[in-house]
Amino acid sequence: MSYWKRKLAAYLHDPPSKCLDIRTHGERSEVAFRQAGFVDTEVGDYFRPADHTGAAADRLPFPKSQASGLRCAFDGVRNTFRHPLSGQPLPFHAEFKTVEQGIEGEGDVQPALLETSLNTLKDDDERWRARFFAHWRLWPQHAMEKDYRLALLPADTRIPDHSIWTHMQVVSALDGCVDQNDVCQPAFLKFQLGPVQEFIAAARSTRDLWSGSYLLSWLMAAGLKALSAEVGPDAVIYPNLRNQPLFDLHWRDELWDKVSINDQKTIWQSMDWGDRDLLTPNLPNVLLAIVPANRAAELGHKLSEAIQKEWVEIAANVWNKCEQTGLTADEAGITATERKTRFDAQIAGFLAATWQTTPWPKTLDEIAGLVAGFDKRMPIAEAKVRVDAVMSMTQDHMPSDHRDGRNYIGGNDGPKKKLNNVGLGWSILCALNGWQLDAVRQTRHFAATKAGGWEIGTFNNKDALTGREEAVAGGVTWSERSGKAGGYWPSLFKKGDWLGAVTLVKRVWHQAYLQTVWGLKTGAKDFPMPNTRGIAGHEPEQDCGEDETADDAPPSEKYFAVLAFDGDEIGKWVSGEKTPPFGSQLADYKDGSGNSGFGAKVYFERPEFKGILEAQRPLSPSYHLQFSEALGNFATRCARVIVEAFSGRLIYAGGDDVVAMLPADTALDCARALRAAFRGEEVRGPDGIRLFECLAPGFLSTENWKDDHGRGRPIPFIVPGPKADASIGIAIAHFKAPLQDVVREAQRAEKRAKKGLGRSAVAVTLMKRSGEIHHWGARWDDGGLDFFNALLKALGNDIVSSKFPHRIIQLVTPYLTNLPGRLGGTVQAPEFTAEVAQQILLREIGVAAERQRGTKYERATVDASILPEAERYLAKIASAADKVNSLIGLCQTVAFAHRTSNN
Repeated sequence: MSYWKRKLAAYLHDPPSKCLDIRTHGERSEVAFRQAGFVDTEVGDYFRPADHTGAAADRLPFPKSQASGLRCAFDGVRNTFRHPLSGQPLPFHAEFKTVEQGIEGEGDVQPALLETSLNTLKDDDERWRARFFAHWRLWPQHAMEKDYRLALLPADTRIPDHSIWTHMQVVSALDGCVDQNDVCQPAFLKFQLGPVQEFIAAARSTRDLWSGSYLLSWLMAAGLKALSAEVGPDAVIYPNLRNQPLFDLHWRDELWDKVSINDQKTIWQSMDWGDRDLLTPNLPNVLLAIVPANRAAELGHKLSEAIQKEWVEIAANVWNKCEQTGLTADEAGITATERKTRFDAQIAGFLAATWQTTPWPKTLDEIAGLVAGFDKRMPIAEAKVRVDAVMSMTQDHMPSDHRDGRNYIGGNDGPKKKLNNVGLGWSILCALNGWQLDAVRQTRHFAATKAGGWEIGTFNNKDALTGREEAVAGGVTWSERSGKAGGYWPSLFKKGDWLGAVTLVKRVWHQAYLQTVWGLKTGAKDFPMPNTRGIAGHEPEQDCGEDETADDAPPSEKYFAVLAFDGDEIGKWVSGEKTPPFGSQLADYKDGSGNSGFGAKVYFERPEFKGILEAQRPLSPSYHLQFSEALGNFATRCARVIVEAFSGRLIYAGGDDVVAMLPADTALDCARALRAAFRGEEVRGPDGIRLFECLAPGFLSTENWKDDHGRGRPIPFIVPGPKADASIGIAIAHFKAPLQDVVREAQRAEKRAKKGLGRSAVAVTLMKRSGEIHHWGARWDDGGLDFFNALLKALGNDIVSSKFPHRIIQLVTPYLTNLPGRLGGTVQAPEFTAEVAQQILLREIGVAAERQRGTKYERATVDASILPEAERYLAKIASAADKVNSLIGLCQTVAFAHRTSNN
């Protein structure tokens, strides 16, 4: 078979409904082969070692069912699908009425591309590639949209924490690693693109901020397209590419707009991506793929070269557009040729792409040997501990007659003493690959663009946003020419800033490339871009241009916020350091009569397996894929809906990273909503309307997405869940504050939430027009936010006056007497302990409430709402000084929030 035909055969080796009737799954697989276009002599022919390796990587080497008595029936109600990160069950609303109902459901939606559309492709190889892509991309989606339960059928009923769809993808990816001798020789390829944070933060306007984020996602999409053209999208473990708008867009012209399933629409048209979907950056700057070892280095180069080629193409279109408009002509101090030379040099030296390949050894012993020399605290050593637990259980403690020969060297006829499959070493190899890439990233070779020496003159001005690159554009003459050009040009260069090549590309490429070359609707009419004044004024969908007048606006319309969201310890989740224990993932259920003790867990409760249920599950490919899916779902399905519900504008949402702009008075509530979605909890908007329902911990749904073609039940989708968490930084500033300064403050606040507050926290920076900067933050569950809301509510309901938080600050500040460097400062008395401070601060809050009464003041309300929340919050803070500082910071923040709120 051809490469793509083989991969499709591997993908079809199991039918999606396998767990509903395991005995007949081979027959159903044959039906799927025929529907996909295979002839009788090819039906059922696939590379079985890929299946064995994928299964070994995903599961335990389970015992034989007959000898051990270990049997598991999956019905989705008693034995349910489990969240891969937390083990939380997701019961179906009901069992399938009959096995046939599930079987027919999967068959009805298996993609069958029209022959007439396939004939538009140039050769048979492209036609098989189209069939494979369609099965990978569309079959899971169409199945869940027919009946959501079809998306949650497990690959193994004994450990139902990974779906059959992920197993099918793992097997096809491994099949793509088979060499000319029919030997499966995979390698990991990890790639990272930079720079990121500084590149994004260098922004004069909202459009600049979006443009930098989108540009990085676009370049990653170009690289992923080039890689998938060689080895398939199934080979990419992270990020999740299925249902990813930008990735689909990059295959639009070459594939999706050429093939169809019916006569009405092409597949691209049936995807029905909206303009906003396609213009939202959702791809992270990192990818992990499993590729053929003999092509790994070649593929790393191709991936890097594809991204660089796309970047150069974008830059060329930007320059040509500026040149055609007459902006690049000679002017005093520099010629057009000199300007272009400088532009090309800066473009060539901008991107930093690093990648690392790690071939798989041929035996488990060789994999274990790779750990030698590493500190036991490093991820690779910790991965080996988890793998060793499985090997010890199966090689030393499982009764010999229970051992399944397929898992051991020698098979059923051998001694069955040593495991035979390198798939179990997935987590060790993945950790090694990450460590190797980190080492590569510590060094970077580059060509200097200057030989040194001092130069003077107009065109030695530096880029106004970065302060580094010498200008190729901007200044008075450039701005005058832009004004004469008309159209959108005057708004792009109104400030007259000096711009380097990279900033010029960020400023112009949405028109010169996205709209002109790709036909995306990026103009102000179709893709309005508010300025900071519009964001502050709750008008995120109005293109404000450069209008920054707000003399008569209330305070609530003068302040905006930048929010930076980042998942906590995502590296540890991805590396497998935080995988759940086996005991939470194994099937454990009651039968139809309510009798307990059914499933796989009861077998491993035997004395000889002591400790295995508490042992962490080794990192597996399906865990990797489903974690990628969970991050992708949060980014593509949740982030924009939530940000827009709070009158904000989403700038970037890639995996666990989110950047958004919001009105100052909605930022904190939006932060809480984003965190709730990330953890798989119910999410409500500011009006109380439910945005996402929690069907089970870690699984969300929305009324806008239902099965049975929109008429049935909400479709559950997985998010990281309750074991995961996130930290958020928020910077609040007047709309005239430089945007890049506010972005950087939000990034610093996010780091403060992680490092200063110990993660699972939110940190807020207030940037006053006077130049004062105030900091405050709280852990999500330490009561700080509840105290904050209690104070804000009391202010809004006029229980206390607007001077109340200021009076608290006035009363408690004198307790900070040990500040270093303060003239006449004294050291706090030893008697001022944390316990004493707690009592004093609570009394001061009570005194402040008495002195700053509102028109609806009631002491009982203060005692019932404000003081209990204050006590709970302050009790979580360790030292006396920290209690005082935290109370001051909170009061500064709540005073500012009240002054700038709409209430």
